[in-house]
Amino acid sequence: MFRPKNRKTVSEKPAPRWWERIVVVLIIALAFTTARSAPAILGGSGSCSPKTLQSLARVYMAHGDYDKAQTLVNSALESVSTGEGNEEVKSSCLIDLAWIYKNQGQFPQAEQACRLGLELQQQFYYQDHPYVAYTLRILGSIYQHQAKYPQAGASLDRALNIIRKCHPADDPIVASFQVDIARLEMAEGKLAEAEMRFEQALVLISNYYGPDHLYTAAVYSDLAKLYYLQEKYDQAECLLNFAMSIQENVFGPDHRLLTGNWLTLAKIYHAKGDLPEAQRLLKRILSSVPSAEAFETLARLYLDTGQFAKAQDACFKAIDMFEKSAGPDSDLTAMAKNTLAKIYLVQGKFDESFDLACSALPAVETAFGPDHPSVASVAQTAQLARQLQTAQRLASAAPDTRIIAKADESSLNPLPSR
Repeated sequence: MFRPKNRKTVSEKPAPRWWERIVVVLIIALAFTTARSAPAILGGSGSCSPKTLQSLARVYMAHGDYDKAQTLVNSALESVSTGEGNEEVKSSCLIDLAWIYKNQGQFPQAEQACRLGLELQQQFYYQDHPYVAYTLRILGSIYQHQAKYPQAGASLDRALNIIRKCHPADDPIVASFQVDIARLEMAEGKLAEAEMRFEQALVLISNYYGPDHLYTAAVYSDLAKLYYLQEKYDQAECLLNFAMSIQENVFGPDHRLLTGNWLTLAKIYHAKGDLPEAQRLLKRILSSVPSAEAFETLARLYLDTGQFAKAQDACFKAIDMFEKSAGPDSDLTAMAKNTLAKIYLVQGKFDESFDLACSALPAVETAFGPDHPSVASVAQTAQLARQLQTAQRLASAAPDTRIIAKADESSLNPLPSR
């Protein structure tokens, strides 16, 4: 198991030099000036260049305020299109918009914006420019969220090949591309391959950025999620708490950017049997940033506690959100339908359960192949529903069978004569 290095204490960290203090003061002054001008810009007053609007949008993106960022990026795009045009700025604005859409769960819009931005970028630079590699990373992530795994793999492989042309294999920049591939492998269920890739990349990333860096913490979080999938719950919880301590120092304990880790932690608590704590975290997530995955996890928790009506309601919401974000035929939607099929099973709705599981099976088989655990899970639900369906029909037919048997017996034994 990968173990993060011990963090330095305050006394071990070198004191800042005079010029570092000046830089910090200048950054704070610039941030204050930008913050004061933000309400006017967002309100539509004043005139700013597209690059200024985009720069301010990226400040909001870094803090997870995607609605304000989207307003600013759209304004920047309008400014570019009404002027003579600047393909470089237009391309980068479209890519920023794709990133915003992705984090808002609007994956079809994200894909469209990213592809348009990539096309312009390749025209402005050239096909294998390093900037193209970074855009391909974003596109690969969007494909992954839509369960378009072959397209995601092709995009990330091309990105890695481009970046290897200008950086050595042991460069932390290359490691960051390896992390994206590891995330895809984890989504595809290739856990052993993903774990090896994560751990190799983490060594380079931690050494370069430091163990307390936000990006290092993000990779710790990914590895914790992988440990959860491997049922290494204690290791996952320990690593996740370490990652969250870093993020909370920067964003605060209640920031929306921590919701992904809260969800993983809720799943860990659920798996370990701490259902009250899991439910508390899930409700915290849904009050902050409602997500399909959180609703599905809550549905499973309600199922385990016998709250079937609540489980069904939460699962309906999850399916609806997955269909809108990933598509009706994605494996994410299919697995949510499988959860609903299990809820129907315990409610005695065997016909509905069987039909739902059968409708979900082709999507997971297409996404993962016939031997994947997710395929086995859906097939098992369908098989159990069929068995209970058959047993129910036999039970309902049993009284009629007994009547027929008695009638046959009476015909063999005529009534006594009077």
